[in-house]
Amino acid sequence: MYEGQLTFFGGVGKSGGVQVLFGKGKQGLLFDFGVEHSSLLFPKQLTLYEPVGATPGRELRQFLLGGMTAPLLQLYDPELIKGLDTQKVRHVWGDREFPAYEQISLFIGHMHTDHNAVLPYANPDLPVYLNHDTYSLYRGMVTGGHTPDTAARIQACDDLSVVDFGEFTMQIIEMDHNATGAAGILIDDGVHTIAYTGDWRRHGKHPEKIDRFIRLCREKRVDLLITEGTRLAADPSAEISRQMTEDELLSRYSDMVKKSEGLVYLQMSPRDLERMANMIALANENGRKIVMEASHALIWHGANREGLRILEGHPALGANIRVIDATVPSGMSMPYETISLEEVAACKNQYVYFFKFPDLAHMIELETLGDWQGRSHFIQSDYSVKLDHPDVMKYLKTFGITGHSLCNGGHAHPEAIAGMIEDIAPRAVITLHSRHPGSQQTRGSYAYHPEKGETVTVSSILASAIQAGNRS
Repeated sequence: MYEGQLTFFGGVGKSGGVQVLFGKGKQGLLFDFGVEHSSLLFPKQLTLYEPVGATPGRELRQFLLGGMTAPLLQLYDPELIKGLDTQKVRHVWGDREFPAYEQISLFIGHMHTDHNAVLPYANPDLPVYLNHDTYSLYRGMVTGGHTPDTAARIQACDDLSVVDFGEFTMQIIEMDHNATGAAGILIDDGVHTIAYTGDWRRHGKHPEKIDRFIRLCREKRVDLLITEGTRLAADPSAEISRQMTEDELLSRYSDMVKKSEGLVYLQMSPRDLERMANMIALANENGRKIVMEASHALIWHGANREGLRILEGHPALGANIRVIDATVPSGMSMPYETISLEEVAACKNQYVYFFKFPDLAHMIELETLGDWQGRSHFIQSDYSVKLDHPDVMKYLKTFGITGHSLCNGGHAHPEAIAGMIEDIAPRAVITLHSRHPGSQQTRGSYAYHPEKGETVTVSSILASAIQAGNRS
């Protein structure tokens, strides 16, 4: 009889880059397909300036030779690895032998780069499963130039749908994170049940989704829980600050827009389309019109064209959006009318500008032309470039712009993680996506700490839990 086993290719003792392979018999399932934040390379992002990126056209080769993605060549487009020395790839992983499966499928939990970066290089025959809204966001990202497309066979799945792989099943469960459509999974092989949270938070717009995940895990009597632990500190007794709820964040944003006399610059992640929708609607409620840089507008339009179930009936869907013409690449058609920097500068007090960091130079014109100088506000809302970035500080100081940090993060507080573990009461817990997994309080469940490249059977993890005197 075949046993279910796990191989850990990423996210072990690191932030991001989760790549875990579950396999039984002839079937394997890789969940998540990104690279770790601390890797030698991190894919360039359209909304940021990144100092080091992979060589264009050689990204996959460099990810493989740098040990940044699973060394299972059947996962990748053969055209992109033609002539690659496979022995050198194995050597990067200490010449380990890894399990071989006739068929490997892929699940990607959400569309942050540290979870999906390798998708553009996937084998065209690779089956890829995404939650419905994650797929819609992905199509928007491709439209907006935020990621290359993939030739892999993507299947968009309904929330709570079950995929049967023969040897085991996978149920997709939508969670709450600051990337639209984020989901976890339940794997059931008939002997053991494994739950994987993906990235999640309880303080977001939908804590009820976390409650539902916990309830489903309890009903399934989950044996092994794999959770993220991004916010864990090196010292387990350290006081970790609490994040404001999403409702509180949106209320503060509304007040800022209402009180601002000049232009409101809004720097936020366009992958959090529910927050974007709420901020569009609140701006309109406060008498502000919406302008966007081109890639934000394209991701918004492209994702909504596919259909975002989380935004069905949302008032932002009917908002009038205009695009800053200086951000539109030559020859590109836009789904919205354009507007010039001069037009916005002449009516600063009428607009919220969904803005990206590489366009800081726009402030020179927007703040020098027209009236209302020195009365604009700049809101940084969970964007990778913070208010204390030297260039941001320089521009805000030069033009007398008031800066605001309005963030609550996309990751669960350590107490929330401990509470989830206690409520689910699994026999064992693995904490990934964390530099300090040993700091996790597991509330009576056995903590298993894998090594990168390790393969281990689920039954041996649970046997260790019994031997350690934890739940049987």
